[in-house]
Order: sequence, then structure tokens, then C-alpha cells
Amino acid sequence: MTDSYELTREIYIKAQPETVFSYLTVESKMKEWYGEIVEADPKPGGIFRVAKKDGTADCRGHYVEVIPYEKVVFNWGGIEDLKPGESIVEILLEPKGNEGTQLKLRHYSVRLKSAADSFGQGWKEHALPLLKTVAEGGTPNGLCFESGHECRTG
Repeated sequence: MTDSYELTREIYIKAQPETVFSYLTVESKMKEWYGEIVEADPKPGGIFRVAKKDGTADCRGHYVEVIPYEKVVFNWGGIEDLKPGESIVEILLEPKGNEGTQLKLRHYSVRLKSAADSFGQGWKEHALPLLKTVAEGGTPNGLCFESGHECRTG
């Protein structure tokens, strides 16, 4: 039997769930923080892809579940020795107060501990802070999947 790893992360974003949701599902908005190459068709079975132009990281999968302004689930892989779509990322958006969103991320079915460790660090230190910055109207200091830079989400 193969072990499977799971990690969870949370972040408060001072933006409405509708705004945060758009940065998880709209290609042009995902390109502001996530990757140089983004393909997104946010419906069950629709493509999910973020990549660097230099080819050093190319994460591929498909959307599994999309509930507007509440939940986005996609499978994830093609990096950190995982096959495309091998693990699953679930993101829940909960309204907080009049102007905020509590984002809860669960990344699970990760076959390799080294990949789980890398993803855990990447979500916490790079990806989610970049998402927070753009959703709150700021300008990020780069992209998660940017050529010549290490994001550490894979």
C-alpha cells in the first residue's frame, strides 16, 4: 500500500469571494499571479494548466468541481515527479465580515513526501501570498510559475 500525503493552508484575503474566485478561474486574472502560461476551462473535466515559458515547470490537470464563489477543485501534477493530474487541490472560499474571504486550501493524494513538502512550502510562502496581493488590488513581485525563478509549489 502506498502512503499518501495531505497538506492544508489558510489565508485571509481582504476581498469578496467573487473577486478571489475570479483569480482561480479566469485565465487573464490567473496570469497576474500564477504563471506565464495559463490554460483554464473552469468546469468539470475542463483543462487546468500553469507553466513557465522556459519549460522548467508545467503543471497539468483538470477541474473536478467548480461552485461559483465557494469552491474550486482541480487535479494537479506534471511536476515534482508526479504524473499530470495525480494529486488534488481543493480550495474553499468563505465570506468573512463585509469585505473579506477566508481561503482554505487542501492539497491531497500526494504520493511523494518530497512533493508534499515542496507544495506545502510553495502554497504557504509563494502562491497564496501572491493570490492575496492581486485579489486585494496590489501588484505582485513576480509570478508563481515564472521562468528563472523558483516558486516552490513544485
